[in-house]
Amino acid sequence: MTTQTYKKRAVPTLGTLVVLLALTSLYCWWNTDVFGDDAYCDGQLASRDVGSVLDSAGRISAVTTQVGTGSERPEFRCAIERTSRFIGAQNQRLTLRTGTESGSFPFTTAVWKDPASRSYFKDGATGAVSGTGGYVVLPKACWGKVGAFQGSRIVVPDDGAVTTVEAAMDEGSADPAALARLLTGMAQKVATDAGCAKPAPPRPSALAAPSDPKDTNARAVCGLKDFSLPAATLHAGAAEPGTEQVNRATAHTWACDLALSGTSDARLSFAATTDPTTLEAVRNDSEAFDKLPGGKGSATTNQALLHCAKSDVYFAARWNPEYESLLMDRARRAGDPASTAVTLKQTTFQNFLDSTAASYGCPRAALSTE
Repeated sequence: MTTQTYKKRAVPTLGTLVVLLALTSLYCWWNTDVFGDDAYCDGQLASRDVGSVLDSAGRISAVTTQVGTGSERPEFRCAIERTSRFIGAQNQRLTLRTGTESGSFPFTTAVWKDPASRSYFKDGATGAVSGTGGYVVLPKACWGKVGAFQGSRIVVPDDGAVTTVEAAMDEGSADPAALARLLTGMAQKVATDAGCAKPAPPRPSALAAPSDPKDTNARAVCGLKDFSLPAATLHAGAAEPGTEQVNRATAHTWACDLALSGTSDARLSFAATTDPTTLEAVRNDSEAFDKLPGGKGSATTNQALLHCAKSDVYFAARWNPEYESLLMDRARRAGDPASTAVTLKQTTFQNFLDSTAASYGCPRAALSTE
């Protein structure tokens, strides 16, 4: 007689199925956007557009939302995040807002430091993005019509301000191309709501990425022939030629960021642009500029708007606070803190202009030493 052994098949019990269903539901709720909101920021941001920027694992949710009241107030500020309860997932948080800025803000302000590290729009709207944020400048017709939230109130723009739509990654990073699409989409909506959408700010066809950082040639800083930093602005062990990053990938904007080596953490940036919207924005906020002799343009200690062969060209330089402090200390030891520090910065900017102006067909501009 043959003995046969029968194995019992494991049949899931109802309790097991319930547990599996519960775990699957929790996974979908904690780690995906299944059954999430269709839109954010008071319905202005489609969930698919937000998801393309916040592209990690986790669930998307609104953190704060502020919008202007009535059709005549298109201002907004909203924060959105994607979070996961699973170990190893990257949390992301994005703040998107309308802003009012000075015309030179992309190149001279601390918030938008390191201009060479951003990818500029090659065409279309005026703007730039990186993995940590970006901006779009709205058309001139919108300037003065759109304000910004400051706390719970709306701040109306000054006469010299320009209107922007800005994004900041408060946590994590984003794909620059996805961020550019989101920003320009929101810029189009804001312009439409403000009644200034003609022409609407178009989306860029491509982004101009910066080069990789490299060592600085002290005699050809930023790759510019015969451009060097004045000896009086360098300090052994504290601020010496270190590394540089250059962005020259567009026909309209060039930028260079210098990270000096040494203990001071000094940084210095230079930029030049022929972008029409930026030029108009600078002209809109140029009260502090002094007229240059011979009708060559106007300038300050660290900015110049020159009348050149094919168009106007805007030049700028920016020192970070650590470098500013270092220059002030050196000036203090010389016995004339304010004027000497200003002179050191002006001499540096003059060297930059002398090394770049001719390549744009610009006249040599001698900055005032008064």
